[in-house]
Amino acid sequence: MENFYYYDYLKKYSNKEDIEYLDLIKYELDMRIYYYGQHFKTPKEGNSNKRINYYIKNIIKNIFWDIKYYFTKIISENNNNILSNAYFTINSELSSLGYNVISPPWNIRLNNFILPSKFFYNQNKTFLKKINNNSFFDLLNNDFKYELYDFIINSKEIYKKYINALFVPQDMSVMERIIIKVFKEINKPSFIFLHGLPGRYNNFDENRSDYLIVWGEKIKEIYLKQGFSPNKIFVSGHPYYKYLKTKELIFSLENILIITKSVSGAQHSDFCRVQDRGNLITYLFSIQFVLQKFGVKSVRFRPHPSENGDWYLKYIDKNFFHLDNKKLDDSLINSSLIIGPTSTVVLEAIYMGINYIVYEPVINDINLEGLTLVPPFDGSDNRLPVAKDEENLYEIIKNKAKIDISVWHDYIKTPFDISFIKNIL
Repeated sequence: MENFYYYDYLKKYSNKEDIEYLDLIKYELDMRIYYYGQHFKTPKEGNSNKRINYYIKNIIKNIFWDIKYYFTKIISENNNNILSNAYFTINSELSSLGYNVISPPWNIRLNNFILPSKFFYNQNKTFLKKINNNSFFDLLNNDFKYELYDFIINSKEIYKKYINALFVPQDMSVMERIIIKVFKEINKPSFIFLHGLPGRYNNFDENRSDYLIVWGEKIKEIYLKQGFSPNKIFVSGHPYYKYLKTKELIFSLENILIITKSVSGAQHSDFCRVQDRGNLITYLFSIQFVLQKFGVKSVRFRPHPSENGDWYLKYIDKNFFHLDNKKLDDSLINSSLIIGPTSTVVLEAIYMGINYIVYEPVINDINLEGLTLVPPFDGSDNRLPVAKDEENLYEIIKNKAKIDISVWHDYIKTPFDISFIKNIL
């Protein structure tokens, strides 16, 4: 055991089967330990009112799912059946290639097909309910472990009969880890369709799915440098981005939008980092200090979707910072400059013609999350200015240093194309 991380401790005293089980439920275990506090919108240890609202929403959602189940077309055995809960409009893109897209029983979507087993659908609902609500101790209980493996056995029977490939947006949460394991054991291909710019790179994804699909050639290049197999990574582009119309980026201090520096509610896959939520506030203090040197009187700030914006307002200058809860596109389109951390929003900003200043304060090359910065947010690409301290941020603003929009093409391939899937399947 290298440190006092509870997960390493549990693994140290576990047999091979239990280590595999711990790996499957790791994200939920971490959530019980680390996803707490009012800075999260729905913390695991929330106040009673928020928890009651959460349960009521789940009841309504389950009723809605049941209604959708009865009015959704049931799929039959077919070589073109794909199970997918990938983000964005990936499912419609798969449909356009001639595939029947089936919703996972735990995440039924309109316009998708469903599996022809009401028993399996109900088993998924029951299992997911326990995943969401069981205590830390209950998740480690042998009864639940046996229930999980029974669920895997039933899943293998259903998916082997009806499904030929799998698409998921990530491999962290329990249901995704289980389903990827199932597809490996029934010898059917699985794909992770990356849902943003990575904040870190390792070969973790390759150990899960058979294939990784990324947005741009530069992302693929970085993965390959980390040892990722070139035969298992493909570049697709993104269905939202058609082509870049932007010729020059806006850079003005009139209407600044700040993207917050959120903390994770679970540990990273490859190491343990306990994050200081005080850094959330320090990050905004630091930006305010610099901007006020330029006479800026107020800005808007946009929390991560997982964050509670009202919590921020208890600690920051409400005369300077104004909460922006609009949809992302609406937030960006009204901005004259965006300042924020490592984020996919940088691509969205370029697409909309607005300059994004990457602000990633570091000490000994480690940022507020305890991570080493990765391209293009590490300053290694001079086309994208990165501020690593307040002095850097001041100079970038003073000189109105803009992003060279050519960087966008490296990280977003256009046009979007996933026709390579046909060759794999």
